[in-house]
Amino acid sequence: MNLQFYETIQDKSKKYLTYLIDQILPKFTIGEFKYFLEDLTNNPTKTSKGTKGQKAKSTEEFIKIGDDGGKFAELSKLDESQRKILFQIFISREVNDKMAVKWRFYQYIKYHLGLNIKTVKVNRASKHFIDFIIETDEKEIIIVSCHDILELNTFKEVLNQTAEFAKKQNLTPNRIIFSACKSFRNIPLEESFKIGNTEITPELWIEWIEENLPYDREDLLIVNNSELKLAGFNFTSTEDLLNYIYHSSNGGQISIFKQSDFFTEASDNEAEIELVWKGIMIK
Repeated sequence: MNLQFYETIQDKSKKYLTYLIDQILPKFTIGEFKYFLEDLTNNPTKTSKGTKGQKAKSTEEFIKIGDDGGKFAELSKLDESQRKILFQIFISREVNDKMAVKWRFYQYIKYHLGLNIKTVKVNRASKHFIDFIIETDEKEIIIVSCHDILELNTFKEVLNQTAEFAKKQNLTPNRIIFSACKSFRNIPLEESFKIGNTEITPELWIEWIEENLPYDREDLLIVNNSELKLAGFNFTSTEDLLNYIYHSSNGGQISIFKQSDFFTEASDNEAEIELVWKGIMIK
């Protein structure tokens, strides 16, 4: 598992790390990556100041994200610290703080089949309890709160603050999602919570790594006749992998092959290709 920790990889050159982070899926658009880097430095871009005699406008709390037409971010100009944190969040997944969970969640919902997303707004405030407001094609409003480890007191506090926020904004959420790396077992998931006149049962989405995956993070995954080539480190479960392929392919007969240790070993021998999944995707 050569990509398990940043400190254990032998080649930390700009060329190799840039090559690896360029394999992160889904790819960041220019706008998304801008907000990710701002979050990384906890330094959101402020709106322009008002004219003389007016108060300066404050930083907009929520901003629409992911609507910039799929123009992908350029990753070759990152500095060493930026390359390191991208590796640790999305490749080795060894960083599990709130920010890491937040942006892994955002990447995940791009291809999650259970959400028909219309818009996503990200919270740019330095201290906040709501990270995303999602609106679906079905006109549902989903509030998302991200955490490293979700504790009961935090769970209750976020629900109360969400109720206050919804009242002030005249907003009626249909769902509340808590996304966390880990949580305590005393979170009352079966209890509903009232926001306005609506009863909502909060959802807990825990990051999960499937045991005995048929591929490793160092493997290259090849779909059909090289229709897609994907880095194994992007997916922590077979379901996630299949969801991404469903979202990104034309469906039909699908065969997934792996080339072992593609991202970590150099060999003059002919690579062995192994079938890891075969089926039909109906779209």
